[in-house]
Amino acid sequence: MTLQPFELFKPSYINRLLALKKYYLVSQTYNAGYDHFSNDQKTGLLVTDYDDIGLAKIHVAAVKHDRYSAVLNLEKESHLLKLKEMLDEDSRYRLFWAVVSSNEQLKKKVDARYRDHIRRYVEKNTNWRIGADERIRSQLQVIFGEIFVTLKRGSQELRIKLQEIQKA
Repeated sequence: MTLQPFELFKPSYINRLLALKKYYLVSQTYNAGYDHFSNDQKTGLLVTDYDDIGLAKIHVAAVKHDRYSAVLNLEKESHLLKLKEMLDEDSRYRLFWAVVSSNEQLKKKVDARYRDHIRRYVEKNTNWRIGADERIRSQLQVIFGEIFVTLKRGSQELRIKLQEIQKA
């Protein structure tokens, strides 16, 4: 089963974003938001907030082939209404916010659940030869709605999508 680390986006978050002057939301498809156990099959979408339109445009350009990629400007009434409509219980969408409630908890979960996957990935895709007692350090980062794992061994560093580790 796919790890789903992001917060469900709640209507109350809109006011928080407006107060923080994070007016721009980039939307994209979010397959990990698909609930296999629900009879109500909604399309999962992930929104990432920005206070800079330039950064939002860079993000949307990075996911331009996604049919749900868009920039919502919360200062525009029509965009705000569309977001509220998407958050409605009867909407065909389930929105997630690219925010993790606890980076520490997520890191522990990834380290525990994917330890063997990480080792297999490193053995298959790098020239690192890891001793049985050697530990690979990891860090997590969200980039354009994707979780990346940065693996460190001494002075060597490798950044890969968590999705690639899950496959290993």
